[in-house]
Amino acid sequence: MTLPSRLLIKSSLVCLIVGAFLGALMLINKAMNIDPEIWGLLPVHIELMIFGWIIQFTLGVAYWILPRYLKGEARGNRFLAYLMVLLFNLGIWLMVFAELTEAGDYIHLVARGLEFSAVVLFISLHWKRIISFNKNRP
Repeated sequence: MTLPSRLLIKSSLVCLIVGAFLGALMLINKAMNIDPEIWGLLPVHIELMIFGWIIQFTLGVAYWILPRYLKGEARGNRFLAYLMVLLFNLGIWLMVFAELTEAGDYIHLVARGLEFSAVVLFISLHWKRIISFNKNRP
């Protein structure tokens, strides 16, 4: 398995653990009513579980499993792959930071922009890999 795939999958598992912990904390709070402020963690929990775990895990597996190029680097430009991993994780953790600190909408916009840029980069890295290399094939 390639390093960008492993990085995406390992990062997704970290997000799963942190997100599940926050979910358990909110569930315990619902049963025992420890502190009503704990419900403020719900957007962080959602961010970590959907973007951090599910989408990031899917990107990691897809990067590894999609067809490889026949010539040159098997999966395309490695630098762009590492940049994709970095942008996606920066976006996730910047969004978590913005939710925890109640930062302005500007930081939310930047975080979503980083995540969107990573997904666009992912698509650009894989577009030619998913198109058939034999154009004459029916």
